[in-house]
Amino acid sequence: MQALKVAAVPMHVKNMDKYVLVDTDAYNKLLEQTMLGRTWTMDDLRVWCGNKSIQWLKENILENPRYSRQIGQMEQRGQLIHKGRGSAWKFKANVMAEFLESHWEELPW
Repeated sequence: MQALKVAAVPMHVKNMDKYVLVDTDAYNKLLEQTMLGRTWTMDDLRVWCGNKSIQWLKENILENPRYSRQIGQMEQRGQLIHKGRGSAWKFKANVMAEFLESHWEELPW
């Protein structure tokens, strides 16, 4: 169990009753819930990935042979929709965010 580290410098927080201390697991669950039922466009995915270009997303994630099996499974399940060249991409937000989280260290940021 880790001890809570408190700043040695006095801190004043206005309206302290508006804030809650939440553990990391609970915070991550809350973040995940905010994505439930949401659909991302390619622009949303770009923002989530730090404004990487569409070309970067395609080369390193969407059309990367390393992830083709997982991307294909997402397409089969309807979690990723792309009907071919020139058509819009749509992503189930929570599924794509989870995919990115699990492969974060592998990607060439």
